[in-house]
Amino acid sequence: MRWLLGIMLMMVGLAGPAWAGADHQPFVSIAFHAVVDQPADLETDAVTTRTFVQFLDWLKAQGWTPVSLDDLSDAAAGRRKLPAKAILLTFDDARESLYSRVFPLLKAYHYPAVAAVVGVWMDEAPGTVPKGDDVASPPDSITWAQAREMQASGLIEFASHGYDLHHADLANPHGGETPATVTWRYDRRSGQYEDDAHYAARIRADLKRSMALLEAHLGRRPRAIAWPYGRYTGLALDIARELGLAFSFDLEPEPSDAADLSAIHRYYPSGDPGLGDIVRNLRFDAPGPRTLRIACLTLDALAASADGAAQDAALGRMIEGLRALGVNTVIIDANARLASPKSPLGEVYFPTSLRPWRADILGRATWQIRTRAGADVFLRLPLARAEAAVGEANVPRLFADMLRYSRPDGITLDLPTPAGSAVAADRPEEIRDRRSALNAGRLDSRTALGLAAYRAAAGIDPRLRLMLEEVQPGGPPDWADIALLPPSRDAEEVGALASRLRANGWLQPNVAGRVAFSLPADPVQRLNALRVAQRQGASAFALCPDAPALPPAATLSAVFSAVTYPHRP
Repeated sequence: MRWLLGIMLMMVGLAGPAWAGADHQPFVSIAFHAVVDQPADLETDAVTTRTFVQFLDWLKAQGWTPVSLDDLSDAAAGRRKLPAKAILLTFDDARESLYSRVFPLLKAYHYPAVAAVVGVWMDEAPGTVPKGDDVASPPDSITWAQAREMQASGLIEFASHGYDLHHADLANPHGGETPATVTWRYDRRSGQYEDDAHYAARIRADLKRSMALLEAHLGRRPRAIAWPYGRYTGLALDIARELGLAFSFDLEPEPSDAADLSAIHRYYPSGDPGLGDIVRNLRFDAPGPRTLRIACLTLDALAASADGAAQDAALGRMIEGLRALGVNTVIIDANARLASPKSPLGEVYFPTSLRPWRADILGRATWQIRTRAGADVFLRLPLARAEAAVGEANVPRLFADMLRYSRPDGITLDLPTPAGSAVAADRPEEIRDRRSALNAGRLDSRTALGLAAYRAAAGIDPRLRLMLEEVQPGGPPDWADIALLPPSRDAEEVGALASRLRANGWLQPNVAGRVAFSLPADPVQRLNALRVAQRQGASAFALCPDAPALPPAATLSAVFSAVTYPHRP
């Protein structure tokens, strides 16, 4: 079937990003890694030479124009327009196949590309002067002589992939490791984390060393950074800009715009994709119906034991329970469960000087659930209680601390919104644009505070998504990625709510995934409510605000699991 899909897509072709408008200079980008001749040699991030040649043929046949960084720079400056179907070809890691397989093909097609080099992989003796060409490079890497030959062709421009950032660093006291670029390192000897100054100094020194190495061997300073693993922080991005790295590449599967060259998104083909898979993913179509299954969690049970083995076991049971439940999105309370709804903000589960913290476990739980349960993770702090506890001026600092020592996909804010919001079935990048354009001065005080908290957190992770709670039945605001509706009492109430949302257009397939129904607490009503809403087009459901029992009952797993949607009576 894969070859059939490829033929169908080649016949249809791509018309460029669907969101492109008169004011946009859109383009798409792809991030290849290794290219191998034999399927037996495929790695997770490799494609076969056959697939790569088919892709180049497809670009030519369908009228796509591979562009260079100069083309993007000219478009950003208004000197010329990008072609209607522009694509940036990039190759991370500078693997040996870049020279032996990719370069000859690029010359044959006369296609430009950008290749990102990991400094330490090219420089086996850190701290020494740049090596001559007679010294072997690390296994499976190009040599500097090959790099110079490729650069001299005028087709390949070399970018930084960091000097020594392509690895994981210790991220918490429990031994967890996360990508070096986004980690404030934990030091076991002192029991302390890096502060912002030391983190910034480490990133700056690494990027400067990478840039100096490339300049020494290639005669020109790089002007682009391909972040290792596609991950970076707001602080790292600022440093890159200061150093003259005007082009910044991530691995977000979205189209890009020449108006923002410090956020060039790239599709990353992995898992031995065929041509049809690559073409389909490069379409970046507006997302179809998202089947969201959300569970809320508290870490109180995890924090109850100081014993490492017991904590490991408790976290393992939690993750297995989530997998059995079939959830794909988890909301974690970043603070200890409160005694009553009127209690002030209690102890938190992340290091901060603003509040007492019970245990440093939020970062560990977040990363483990993301990687082992395969779920997106959102972190939640009650906004009004945070304001009462630390004061309005310190709320953004508190949220920034929460992000600094964890790696979530988003945060959840309890912000009531006006009823009757208009349907806005948009792409993630358009939602981000509208959120960035919000004028806090035109918002009510609580929403303005929530926006300030979000922006402080997004200063740590610019990729951060936003989920809103307490959203009224009319639908979410157009600047929220996901809205979590208030819990309903029974199936009848859920049915009435679904009818209202459907009448307003919010349960259309291309937007239903942005509105999540919080199911009733009663088990019988919960299952009935889910089916009632599904029949009207709902695709997103949550077991919130109370944490579900884990492991879950078999009946709940069978009905709630994302793999059972769409509903078939």
